[in-house]
Amino acid sequence: MRKIGLIVISGLAVLAVAGAIAFHGIAAKGTGVSKSLSEKSAHSLQAKIDAIKKATRTFGHKRGSSRVELSEEELGSYVVYSLKEDIPGQIDSIDVQLAPDTVGSDTQITFPSNATGNPVVDALVGGTHNLFLKGKLNGRDGRGKFDLQEVQVDGIPVPNVLIQALLKRYVKPKYPEADLSEPFDLPWEVQELKLENGKATVIY
Repeated sequence: MRKIGLIVISGLAVLAVAGAIAFHGIAAKGTGVSKSLSEKSAHSLQAKIDAIKKATRTFGHKRGSSRVELSEEELGSYVVYSLKEDIPGQIDSIDVQLAPDTVGSDTQITFPSNATGNPVVDALVGGTHNLFLKGKLNGRDGRGKFDLQEVQVDGIPVPNVLIQALLKRYVKPKYPEADLSEPFDLPWEVQELKLENGKATVIY
């Protein structure tokens, strides 16, 4: 259970970042490189995030008057190049998939032989795993809602009941406010998030 837990939690982190710009503050690590990913794209997304943050501090900025588009490539690149220090795993590849009100990620993650510090657990967790996650994401009126629809680890479906148990056991102690079942405030006074085929539009 702990082996699947570490893999799923890492994947949920990737999905949160890719779909909601880390709305829950959970990030994932990556040092691998994919043909469609680049440091330039990661910097591009960071510049857009900085612009959104700046708008919240700008006198006279009317909420909902600005918008910016985020691409699948930018989101994947940001995870791989900008968030690599946050979990003890390496993202060998990631394919972020955006569709109307839906976000998914198809990720290959490699855990080192000392990922947890527990020799028995590390013997089980170490190595490369394929992770697929998909969920519905809506954001409007300054509030967001994420509904996890599907999780697969190495091609094996993981039941939602197990996901909730893993979150309670491994995520809640570190991130008490993280709750996949509850709506959450969008960060930086973002008013709306629109997901379409291949892109996300942030209205702020």
